[in-house]
Amino acid sequence: MITHTIGAILAGGSSSRMGREKAALIVEGTPFLDRIHDTLTEVFTEVVVCGGSQVPPGGVLIRDDLPGEGPIGGLLSALRISRGRTVFVTAVDMPLVTAELIRSIAEPQVMGASVRIATVGGEDQPLLGVYGSDVESVARARFDSGLRSMLGLIDDIDGVERIEMDAYDLSNVNTPEDYQNLIGRTGL
Repeated sequence: MITHTIGAILAGGSSSRMGREKAALIVEGTPFLDRIHDTLTEVFTEVVVCGGSQVPPGGVLIRDDLPGEGPIGGLLSALRISRGRTVFVTAVDMPLVTAELIRSIAEPQVMGASVRIATVGGEDQPLLGVYGSDVESVARARFDSGLRSMLGLIDDIDGVERIEMDAYDLSNVNTPEDYQNLIGRTGL
């Protein structure tokens, strides 16, 4: 079990493109949020849900410091409560992420203002990665300047390591069509 990093599920989005809360979508008979929480608890000794209204059994919900401000608000909330530890984040709409994949990103520990994120086909996936404790000051400065993009945050960090992943493992469900495609592809 990893103790130097907190696992954080970013679940505070409005799900506007989906039309309903993504955390409650079902795959293999389990809501996305519960499935991701179970996976993260296989890896980390501490797991939190950032934002949203649901919490899985045994889970800990922390309110977004900056509700409605996108993933950067959830990241800032997780970094605030991390007590100087690094934070691994995943979005609630990536239900196929495995413990093995998480470990490949979370270890070895990143330090300072460094990050290690997944990429698919060379495209950064900042909603699946580990953020050093000092990233909080960079993210806060961006936020205070009106900048909310997680990709922009990655651009502002010097120490970025990228781990190429398979698109299947990072299936991101944003629309009803994405959800139907996921169910059709996986048979789950």
